[in-house]
Amino acid sequence: MASSGLLHIVFMSLVMGAASFGAGLVPLSSSMTKSNFAKLSTLSTGLLIGAALGVIIPEGVASTIAGDPEPDSYTSKIALCVLLGFAFMFLVEEYISPHTRPLMPLEIRDEVEDVHFDVALDELEREEGMTLPGSHASWQMLRHAPSSSLQRAYPLSLGLTVHALVDGYALGVSSLETQSGALSFVVFLAIIIHKAPTALALTSSLLATSLPPSECKRHLLTFSLATPVSAILSYILYTHTGDGNNLWVGTPLLFSGGTFLYVATVLKSPSEHAPSSTQETISKTSRTFLLLSGMFFPFIISAMLGHGH
Repeated sequence: MASSGLLHIVFMSLVMGAASFGAGLVPLSSSMTKSNFAKLSTLSTGLLIGAALGVIIPEGVASTIAGDPEPDSYTSKIALCVLLGFAFMFLVEEYISPHTRPLMPLEIRDEVEDVHFDVALDELEREEGMTLPGSHASWQMLRHAPSSSLQRAYPLSLGLTVHALVDGYALGVSSLETQSGALSFVVFLAIIIHKAPTALALTSSLLATSLPPSECKRHLLTFSLATPVSAILSYILYTHTGDGNNLWVGTPLLFSGGTFLYVATVLKSPSEHAPSSTQETISKTSRTFLLLSGMFFPFIISAMLGHGH
């Protein structure tokens, strides 16, 4: 059973890493419409909320109660674990990730949005004396952008990589719940859909700081590997230290639920600081439908697959 569980988490981790890296390569060779990007981001937000409130936290509560011999401490332990997860992501956002602040002045970002991110083609056109309409000024402004923009590329990558490590922790812990195959699948689904727009935003933001494409790929690779490595290590750690105690599964699940809630309800991804917000890019009806669909989808899938409790 242990080897089967390890193979399961390794397979999901490899798929997630490959999907994240592939999504992040898109801005290096083509452009994604704002509307599609906004829809994907909105759906991923709903999935994170649904996964946290509909699956992860309820499973964490059930496991904590089953493994805790002191009934009087249920409430405090459950609340503390969720709050710690929420607070941890708050501290990461405040002190590690700088993307709560714009990477560059608004007028520069306005024009950069319209630049096609085919960097190799743009370099060739400039060498041949050719320019795309509206793109020459943007790249000139980027060249003379403050050096602080370049310095922010590394903290930005670090902040999102820490977020990816926490995602991997959630996936690894959810895979420990051997009686509930639905749990790990729902968490995997929520994370992989959430990572796609995050990887796109990371690469686009790095390109906007004039970072070379090769360096952007290195940052993207680090970000993409963070979740698989964290998932596998978390699974191995808790498998060898949990001793079958449900409390060892319950408390990490509650912590993960708290991190999911923060990412879904408070955290702003780099893409959300673009001049055209999600609300302006897609209609209110579409946004509401995508959010609600994402919220209830994890619960429906979990109910259909069954928990086996």
